[in-house]
Amino acid sequence: MALYPNNSDRPKRLLSIDGGGIRGIIAAKVLLRIEEILCNSPDTPWNCLGDYFDFIGGTSTGSIIAAGLARGMKVSELLSLYLDRGREIFTKNWLLARLWAKYSAKPLERNLKDIFGTLPLGSDRLKSLLLVVAKNVTTSNNWFFVNSPDNKFYEVNQNILLWHLIRASTAAPTFFSPHRFDIGEQDYEFVDGGVSMFNNPSFQLFLEATKKEYGIGWETGKDNILLVSVGTGFRLGKIPVGKAKKYTAIDWAVYAVSTLMEDANAQQNFIMSLIAHTPPEKQAQIREELQAISVPQFQDLQDLASDGIPEDINVGEVISRLSNLLTYKRYTTEFTDKRFRELGLSHIDPDAVAPMDAVGEMPALLEIGAAIAREQVQPDDFSGFLHPDS
Repeated sequence: MALYPNNSDRPKRLLSIDGGGIRGIIAAKVLLRIEEILCNSPDTPWNCLGDYFDFIGGTSTGSIIAAGLARGMKVSELLSLYLDRGREIFTKNWLLARLWAKYSAKPLERNLKDIFGTLPLGSDRLKSLLLVVAKNVTTSNNWFFVNSPDNKFYEVNQNILLWHLIRASTAAPTFFSPHRFDIGEQDYEFVDGGVSMFNNPSFQLFLEATKKEYGIGWETGKDNILLVSVGTGFRLGKIPVGKAKKYTAIDWAVYAVSTLMEDANAQQNFIMSLIAHTPPEKQAQIREELQAISVPQFQDLQDLASDGIPEDINVGEVISRLSNLLTYKRYTTEFTDKRFRELGLSHIDPDAVAPMDAVGEMPALLEIGAAIAREQVQPDDFSGFLHPDS
């Protein structure tokens, strides 16, 4: 089973997909544009994104897309999943059951089983390496399920059915109930991987691919690793003055989940901005995402780098090395009136499309994804990383 080209010295390509519920439509539209660039020309060596990317990771709704791509599905198939089955998946629980979860997990599980069937994590039908992020509430640890035979947990995890892992990764508290299944002889309960600092799994994906202790150990460097990170949009959780004190415990629970996910996205993007090379034309987008949530920029930290460092150390060289561990491309947008006007979407209400369960806004989410793709995704983004497998 040759899941990844360890025998090839060509640069490696990684894809990370954020969580965000039905806003996965946005990520799918961006990925559709990437697929058009990479897979639709007559002389392309890649039939699907699972052929191009060596390692694909996702959290929550991103885990659905990631697993589908790793299985060899076309982006249009995954987009149809959201458009055709989105309303069914977000089927409300009967009234009393909503005290535990707003939506029934049965339609979600039924659709995951329909798509992934009895395919296990270790299946040789997967075209690429796969990372699925979930939160194990039984142990209170973040769990990273990877199908690399060299991963130290592979032996115990390889036979877990993919639909179980994805159901665990999508079990957003207040939206869907926790998911319980056995690993080895131990029983565990999991919730959404977004209820952690890994709703944007970019940094963990990079570590899994390059840190030798994790089993793969690909060589780092801006010319050796491309990591494409696709978001689902973000909206700051602003509460009008006087309204917060009227919030119930349920209101605060929903607020906490959504705010944690947005903060996690920003934190991960900040980490990536420290260690990665990003072309100047792409840096503006990252700055916007970080500034929106008051996170410092890389350049803000450079003045601090020399504090306490011996004079014989070349601080500039150290910073240069640390900021060139990979090439990083990030595609997403903030949900604000100003940003939507810039995208030609002034008719869309940012508040309406922000919730993870905004199934009534699917046409608007399609427009947002298409606008991000037009604005941000260019063929040159992949130059230097178009080597075919030998």
